Amino acid sequence: MDKIGCIITYPVVGHEESTLKSAIRMGISRVILMNEEESYKNLFDRFGLATDVRPVLKDDVSLVISSVANLISGAKNDGGDVSVLLLPSDPVIMTGMYLAACMEKVKVMAPISDIEMQCLTMPLFPFADLNEAESFILKKIIESHEISTQNLLALIKKEGRFGMLCSAQAKKDRDRSALRHLQRILEKIEKMELLSKQKRGIQFIWKSTQFGKLIFRQGVRGKY
Repeated sequence: MDKIGCIITYPVVGHEESTLKSAIRMGISRVILMNEEESYKNLFDRFGLATDVRPVLKDDVSLVISSVANLISGAKNDGGDVSVLLLPSDPVIMTGMYLAACMEKVKVMAPISDIEMQCLTMPLFPFADLNEAESFILKKIIESHEISTQNLLALIKKEGRFGMLCSAQAKKDRDRSALRHLQRILEKIEKMELLSKQKRGIQFIWKSTQFGKLIFRQGVRGKY
């Protein structure tokens, strides 16, 4: 069966024609509108495009990210190529749509101008590019709510994943090597603003940021 091209957008009055032409140019046969807009739906229906209205939560960026990422994931599961079209609207909505697209690694487009119907393909920000070890560590921290570096290392060892932090060496060197590697991974994830740390005595306590929880829920789901 042929793949169905799908475009997800937040409808903006005055951009119906631009959206339609962009969809036709890309061979899109399905449009998901993130808000009810009768003029869009009527126009797309007349041109034979399947149009779904899926309102999303718009109260803050985190809700937009989560809602749009779920829409993208659902469209992917339907077996089609998925794109996101950003139209000039509420900054919270645009930001959330862009970040969700980056997390789900789908094409993002935006109009060049109000007059020009061509769309610019925007680069994806690779903040969610976590390898297997980084994904596993983020998952364990989220599940623990908060955890010290030493306790995290003990948890990794208990779950039989110690080998991802060090190669097979003499035992007296493995713990030290694994701890250094774990600290480097934690610092990298912290720089991505997915983790935060707090010093308590001589220990660092790690917690996931809200952004980290979103990444875990959307970007690394299904790996474990």
